Amino acid sequence: MSSSQLTGVFGGSFDPPHLGHLGIAESFWKNFPNAEELVIIPNYSSPWKLGKKASPEDVLSLVRAQFSHLAKTRIWEWELQQEKSNYTEETLAELLQEKPNSKLALLIGEDNYSGFHKWRNWEKILDQISLLLVFRRFSVSIPPNQELKEFHDKILFLDNPIVEAASVELRSHLNESIHKKEKPDVLSQEVWDLILEKECYITE
Repeated sequence: MSSSQLTGVFGGSFDPPHLGHLGIAESFWKNFPNAEELVIIPNYSSPWKLGKKASPEDVLSLVRAQFSHLAKTRIWEWELQQEKSNYTEETLAELLQEKPNSKLALLIGEDNYSGFHKWRNWEKILDQISLLLVFRRFSVSIPPNQELKEFHDKILFLDNPIVEAASVELRSHLNESIHKKEKPDVLSQEVWDLILEKECYITE
């Protein structure tokens, strides 16, 4: 498979996007510099999580601010436009309708990788993609998921920088940070400035 046919697929809540997300995208391009593109897909809501704090419009603006400087990186609004939770297999099927000749590389975190065999129609997902790219969130070395051993030829582990950041923890402190005008270290200046402008994480 030529890497020029490869399309990276990186979805998530991005509520808000932080430097950990940026490091993952940069690691994709470091590993696949000749890829066709990287598609960033903010979700409307995850089947596994509670609703977002920011509106879909604000999330989209923040994601654009975080990733817009990366070449061949596109923000795809399809999941936000559905206004409902979407499963990965549905999103991939829609993307393949748009890009039928592309080879998809799905990026997931090590926590999702460890439970990937519990995802709905996970084997179908592995049929839809050419590569499963697993990025680190907290582990120097990611333990293999034995449930996926027959698909090991499709799985690659990214050596992305570990940034101690999780959107859910970040949100819990953002209101205080906003009132104090103290930017959290894990937020880029562009995202921080937009959060202050839109006041999308002020709760009181």
